Amino acid sequence: MAELIRLDGLTKRFGDLLAVDDVSLSLEAGQVLGFLGPNGAGKTTTMRMIAGFMEPTAGTAVVCDYDVIQDPVAVRRNIGFLPEGAPTYGDMTARSYLEFIAEIRGFDG
Repeated sequence: MAELIRLDGLTKRFGDLLAVDDVSLSLEAGQVLGFLGPNGAGKTTTMRMIAGFMEPTAGTAVVCDYDVIQDPVAVRRNIGFLPEGAPTYGDMTARSYLEFIAEIRGFDG
C-alpha cells in the first residue's frame, strides 16, 4: 500500500517548552489514526505541523510524497484539516487571507 503520511522525529519547541517530542509514524491508504490525550499534549501542534501551518523544530513530515516544509501548498492540496480555530496570520488582511486560501485551492481570477 502507498504511504500517505510519514513523520520522522517530528518535534516542536516553544522556547523551553517541548510541545511535541520525537513523533514518528506512517499512515497508509485505508488506515485510520486518532490522536487522544489531555489538553496540552501536542495533538493540535502535531496536526498543524502535518498541515504545513507550523514549522517543526526538528524532524520531517511528508504527506503524499510532499515535504511540509519544502512544498506546503502541495500538502494542503492533498489533505483536509479542520482545526479548532481557523489558522490566520496576524499580518494578513481579510483580502490577503482569502487570496491565500484561493491560491492553496488552485483558484485564479
